[in-house]
This record gives sequence, C-alpha cells and structure tokens, in this order.
Amino acid sequence: MEIRKTHYGVLFILAVVFLVLYVLPVHAYAGDELFLTGIVKEIDHTTRTVLVDVKSSSCHGLRKFTVDDASQLDDFVNEKIDFSIDSSTCKSGEVYKMFPGGRK
Repeated sequence: MEIRKTHYGVLFILAVVFLVLYVLPVHAYAGDELFLTGIVKEIDHTTRTVLVDVKSSSCHGLRKFTVDDASQLDDFVNEKIDFSIDSSTCKSGEVYKMFPGGRK
C-alpha cells in the first residue's frame, strides 16, 4: 500500500512540473495588444507623437500615441490606418506606444 501512495505522489509531482513547464513559456511571451482603426490628424516628429481620431469603440476619440519612427506615417495624415497599441485597454489621458500595421 505504501508503494502505491509513493507512485501516485511521484506521478502527481511530475504532472505538476510538466504543467508548469508547459504553461510558463507561453505566458512569459504573451503580450497584450489592442487593435484599433483611426484617422491620423497630426504628427510631431520632435516628440515622436501622433494624434489619431480613433474610430474603434474600445478607444473612441482623439488620442495621442508615441511611435518609434514618426516619419513612416507622413503619407497617412488625414488617412485611415489600422494599428495596435501595447496594452489591452485604452484609458483616457494615457499615451500608449503605437504599432502601425500591428506589432512585428
């Protein structure tokens, strides 16, 4: 009877270890993104910020975002673009990092 308990204990520990090793890497690389659509209104190259009139319901209205390279958006002023931000929520007054075309 003692051997059977030991086997079940070892199997339980192995199952927990396997589960942790399986789930941990997936969770470690998961990133939250919110995909949005809007019209570029203004670009400030010195601060690398973009003013966008967001049309998506999860982040509606005029919002300011930062970008790595503001010059890549020069052709999109007053044009509709799809982009993602580095968050799963969009709070008023917050400035999020923008990824035109989605994160690569």
